[in-house]
Amino acid sequence: MRPRIRATKVTQRRVLPERSRLTVKRTVAALRRSREALVDLESQLGDLLVRVRSPGALLDHGATDRLALAKNDAVTAMASLDGMGQPFG
Repeated sequence: MRPRIRATKVTQRRVLPERSRLTVKRTVAALRRSREALVDLESQLGDLLVRVRSPGALLDHGATDRLALAKNDAVTAMASLDGMGQPFG
């Protein structure tokens, strides 16, 4: 008869301390926000390129404002990643 395998308690399976796990969650959230902001910026630039390249292109007045907002969102999101090179603590 084989010995029965006991389930490991959750507290014994922790790989990272509580504070580090929170840092990882925040880092993942920051990465997600940055990716979304960069995708939005890329989309705004792509739309502008399509309009500029089309014959008789007319840009709407809100295009520059939308592009500026997308750029600001991307800059803010990237700034939140500034501390990613720091070791978990």
